[in-house]
Amino acid sequence: MSKFEYATAENRRICIAGAGAIGLTLAARLATAGFDVSVVARGESLEAIKQNGIRLLGLEGDHSVKVRVGAANELGVQHILFLCPKSHDLGGLATTLLPMITAETVIVPVINGVPWWMFEGIGGGWDGRAIESVDPGGQIKSMLPPAQIIGTTAMITAERLRPGLARTRNPLHMTLGELDDRHTRRLAEVEGILNKSGIVTRIAPRIRDAVWTKVARNMISNPVTAITGATLGQNFGSPYLADVSYQMLMEIIPVIEAYGSKLELDPPTIISSGRNLGDVRTSMLQDLEKGHRLELASICDAVLELARLRNIQMPVTAAITALAHFLESDERIAAA
Repeated sequence: MSKFEYATAENRRICIAGAGAIGLTLAARLATAGFDVSVVARGESLEAIKQNGIRLLGLEGDHSVKVRVGAANELGVQHILFLCPKSHDLGGLATTLLPMITAETVIVPVINGVPWWMFEGIGGGWDGRAIESVDPGGQIKSMLPPAQIIGTTAMITAERLRPGLARTRNPLHMTLGELDDRHTRRLAEVEGILNKSGIVTRIAPRIRDAVWTKVARNMISNPVTAITGATLGQNFGSPYLADVSYQMLMEIIPVIEAYGSKLELDPPTIISSGRNLGDVRTSMLQDLEKGHRLELASICDAVLELARLRNIQMPVTAAITALAHFLESDERIAAA
């Protein structure tokens, strides 16, 4: 029996690596539920959380919690490690987290876009293939063992208002799954921890179907809203923008099917659910407004990479991706 199996939920050491909107939301919810939570943070976030703790404004009220915060080598070995950076920062972050990870640590990446582990444990000719757009040279894979990964998707519309303070506007939902889709004790226990923390969590029958569904939703909305400045309600409510997103959705479906997966929702439901989110601004639009790097590598470039490997054309997606890349390019910044 592993250490993970005989530790009770209440005495497990749980770490949130990353103090952005999602990391703050998870840390606040888990700490409010009574779990032993620490946060890996740096710079302004580190100082703000040390001094004031974490504050989360959400549908269930105003939550303020105190958590341990610091660098990975200060916080010690963890039972469960939630990875919550921007996807392009994961490689650098993973390097610093190695002191927290043993063979018993369960690693739960909560990141946008196509994950580096997509082809781990699937068997056949694609098994173990690296996706260069998200993990050049297999750097992340070499540091984070696939056997310790639990796949996840998060439907959490959150915004970091300032270091240590986040706001959520909608109910919190997550999906979990082992990379081989087995039902395991550790999977059920992580699901229970999240549900107890007020995050509605389910175990996916096929985790890659859930991931591809989230990738599709991100891909057809994030870059379009970054280009236009539209909210999700506007993006999927405007006949002009909704048509662009619908064309992108039609382009990604053959890619998903080519890799043996399928959408969990039909296209009309994906479009209508996006419209129902109203005045929510996507994370990519928020990043653009703050002058931060956009998560185009995992949300768009990786999909285009996988499409090329199957000789599938995605002209609308490629054009929107190119426009979004220009928004963060040196040429555009210099012109502004």
